[in-house]
Amino acid sequence: MIPVSEFYNNLPKKTCARCGVVLSEQAESYKSECEDCHNKNDNYPA
Repeated sequence: MIPVSEFYNNLPKKTCARCGVVLSEQAESYKSECEDCHNKNDNYPA
């Protein structure tokens, strides 16, 4: 079994679900889109 710290260090970087840009690391963040894509999405009426 590999050490827990090694497991987390080997995880891939989180990327935007729309454009693929690497997201900045944030604790307790469940975002799946970068700020640019999120803001573009906010401009569309529901």
